[in-house]
Amino acid sequence: MGAVSVVESLSPTQIAAWDGGETAVAEQVAPDVWAIPVPIPAGTIPHTLCYALLDDRGVHLVDPGWGDETGIEALTAGLLAAGRALGDVRTAIATHFHPDHLGAASVLRGLVGARVVFSSVEQRVLQSETSPAATDAPAYRATLREWGVPDGEWEALLASFDRPSLVSSAAPDQVIGDNSVLELGTHRLRVIATPGHTDGHVCLVDEERGLLYSGDHVLPRIYSGIGIGTLPGSDPLGDYFASLDRLAPYDRYTVLPGHEYSFRGLDARRAQLIAHHLRRTAEVAALQEELGDAPVWEYARRLTWTAGWDGMRGFWLHSALRQTALHREYARTDGARERLAVAAV
Repeated sequence: MGAVSVVESLSPTQIAAWDGGETAVAEQVAPDVWAIPVPIPAGTIPHTLCYALLDDRGVHLVDPGWGDETGIEALTAGLLAAGRALGDVRTAIATHFHPDHLGAASVLRGLVGARVVFSSVEQRVLQSETSPAATDAPAYRATLREWGVPDGEWEALLASFDRPSLVSSAAPDQVIGDNSVLELGTHRLRVIATPGHTDGHVCLVDEERGLLYSGDHVLPRIYSGIGIGTLPGSDPLGDYFASLDRLAPYDRYTVLPGHEYSFRGLDARRAQLIAHHLRRTAEVAALQEELGDAPVWEYARRLTWTAGWDGMRGFWLHSALRQTALHREYARTDGARERLAVAAV
């Protein structure tokens, strides 16, 4: 089987549901592996794809999804379609801490005694994200001043910052690290550390079945945000590019992502993701000679944004400023200069 040079959807059902803004139906995607869509409440995307790994001794879930009543009902129905029950769940593994991936894990522990598993780095990220410092309004105001945000934009940004957090603390029963192996009955998953989206994000590789569980690190069409959960001193963009490079040995594998649909063509998708983020880095680098150490706001308002700059408010404006700040810092590194030079050849 040769490498695929295009991104090829493997599930007409999943892609049709996603494009229609609907929750897909549960379906088998590999031997003893089912994809169970778990709805995201009031979200901009329909659902998370949870993967149920079946064996004679129970069920192991990768990214169990949102932990509300609707999410648990979706898991129950999906497992029923696979011939199993919620009580069969033995393990709940999260690729990262975001509530649409980790949210149901603690609920399943309480309901059926499932073991909760995620990376040791992500445990530290989660502790940081749920600490009082994460909701320190004076610190956020200092960030807005540092970014050079005009006074007229502060109210909406602060209102977005003051919203109740959707992230809750969850203590893992088992932590995993890079290149460790999870033995889950007849499923053997190698852990690949893939920081970028969050500092402790991991992908899981089933070498026997040729499967890559990619979480939010690689999605077939969506460009996931970078640095949405970091530790001091990390380099989210540099880490993200390096993490994409690390997946090259699995370019021929079937990719089972956290959203959208299963696909083949990891080589093509990795190239698209790198090119997408390098375009933004190149834009920022081109402005540096003129703007130098100007505030992030001055850079952000001159960049190209898909939905336009003038209409950005609240969370979306914060996200644009945060991404700009990351690209500005990354553009100053030797790694960025090397990647941009290679891309220009």
